[in-house]
Amino acid sequence: MSDYLIDLLQTSIDGLLFGSTYALVAIGFTVIWGLLRILNLAHGQTVMVGMFAGMVCSTIFKLPIIVGFVAAMAAACVVGIIVDRVCYRPLRNAHELVPMIATLGFWIFLEEAFIKIYFYTWFRGYMDFPNPYTFIGYDVGPIRLRLDYLITLAVSAALVAVLYLIVYRTRFGLAMRMVAESHDIGYLMGVPVRRILTGTFLLASAYGGAAGFLIGMASNLASPQAGTLAVVKGLFAMILGGSGSIAGAIVGGMTLGVLELTGAYVVSFAYRDAIAMIILFAVLIVRPQGIAGKATIERV
Repeated sequence: MSDYLIDLLQTSIDGLLFGSTYALVAIGFTVIWGLLRILNLAHGQTVMVGMFAGMVCSTIFKLPIIVGFVAAMAAACVVGIIVDRVCYRPLRNAHELVPMIATLGFWIFLEEAFIKIYFYTWFRGYMDFPNPYTFIGYDVGPIRLRLDYLITLAVSAALVAVLYLIVYRTRFGLAMRMVAESHDIGYLMGVPVRRILTGTFLLASAYGGAAGFLIGMASNLASPQAGTLAVVKGLFAMILGGSGSIAGAIVGGMTLGVLELTGAYVVSFAYRDAIAMIILFAVLIVRPQGIAGKATIERV
């Protein structure tokens, strides 16, 4: 095998492993979309806050990595509660665009607040996200598997398994699926719809915080702009895989990771996002429902 093909295979494998973080971000969007049919544009800020919480635990308090991971999920849940109470609960009877615009405002506000705190009152520059697994990996023939990428994939797979158990093996998951079908039917069946929606926000936010921690660790960087990047990548992965489908979010995230890194290697890093976007358009032309989505017919 030529060196070019080996490098291309290496890049594709790295993209597949790192794409598991995009899958976690897309899952957060998908869960909220499945219940409310509204895009939570503030979900990216759960990723950013989780990244910062993990970085602070590691750099300031020198806590173990598992503590930082739990702190990242907890901090993201706090953001999820605020979004639910401020942007959704008071506006659930309004037009569907109103709460989405409210989350856009919350996204901009929180990002600007973190930029001011980050650059002007705290670190005054970009800080490295500690990664205890840097330069550690395993060689499989000519391919090198980075340990931090393997850990990212393993943690992401475990979280997906937990999500599956919650959605399909618990009373809460049954209530979630009922509410996703119809809020009115949920009320008639005695389901506490408000509590289910709040719990769903907490669940989606926890996955956003986990993704933020893993992205920060793998990229060795915490940035206030991580929320904006997460919105773009998460929505991209959700649409590519199939909106409203958890399986589609996983497929879309993995595919996006591969497309980005291989596109950067084959063409140029500067055109990484453009190449992925062109491929997204091509996929949607052939399969408007996404890679793993199902075509539906809406009766009017």
